[in-house]
Amino acid sequence: SILPSPAKDFGWHDPGYIHSAVMTGLQPSTTVSYKYGSDSAGWSNQIKFKTPPAGGSDEVKFLAFGDMGKAPRDASAEHYIQPGSLSVIKAMADEVASGSIDSIFHIGDISYATGFLVEWDFFLQLISPVASKLSYMTAIGNHERDYMESGSVYETPDSGGECGVPYETYFPMPTPAKDKPWYSIEQGSVHFTVISTEHDWSKNSEQYEWMNKDMAAVDRSKTPWLIFTG
Repeated sequence: SILPSPAKDFGWHDPGYIHSAVMTGLQPSTTVSYKYGSDSAGWSNQIKFKTPPAGGSDEVKFLAFGDMGKAPRDASAEHYIQPGSLSVIKAMADEVASGSIDSIFHIGDISYATGFLVEWDFFLQLISPVASKLSYMTAIGNHERDYMESGSVYETPDSGGECGVPYETYFPMPTPAKDKPWYSIEQGSVHFTVISTEHDWSKNSEQYEWMNKDMAAVDRSKTPWLIFTG
C-alpha cells in the first residue's frame, strides 16, 4: 500500500472472540428482557430491549446523528478524541430512559478508530447504554471504509486500512452482501433508504440501480415518509 496501515500492523490487536446471537419471535413495539454470558464466565444483568414499530404503523420516534466518535472518561490518551461524544451519549441515554424513543440511526463515521482496533472496544462500551436497549442502525462512512486501492470511491487513507471490515463485523446490517453496505428498512410511517457514500453510486452503478429499485417500490399509502440517508 502507499501509506502505512495502522489496521494491519501497529494498530492491530487480537480482539478475541466476537459473539453474536439472533433473537427470534420478536413482535413490533414490544419490550423484552435478555441477558448474556455463560455459567463459567458469569452473566450480565437483565436488560430490557424495546423493538421498533412495524412498517405501516402510525408513528415512530427515532434519534439520528453522525460523526460521534468517542472520548475517554479519564485522562487516558487516544489518537482520535471527540469530547462532544460524551454529552451526546448522555443526552441519548436520557431520551432512551424516558421511554419515548423507538430506535436510533448512526449515519456514518462511527467510532473513528481508523485502524486502532482497541478503540472499537472503547466505542462499543460508550454506546452500550443505548445500543443494548434499542435498535441501533448504522451507515458506513469514510472513516470506516476509505483506503487506497481498496474499492472505495474515494482514494484516501481515512479508514486507517480498516476498509470496512471491523465496521461490518460489529454492525451487521441487512445489506445485500459483504462490502455492499446499503439497505432499506421500514419503521412506523417511514421507509429508510440507507446508502453508502463511500461506494460508487453514480448513474448505472450497482448501488444506483438498487437505489432506484428500492425507492420506486415504496408504498406511500403504507409509509408516506421516505428518508434517504448515508
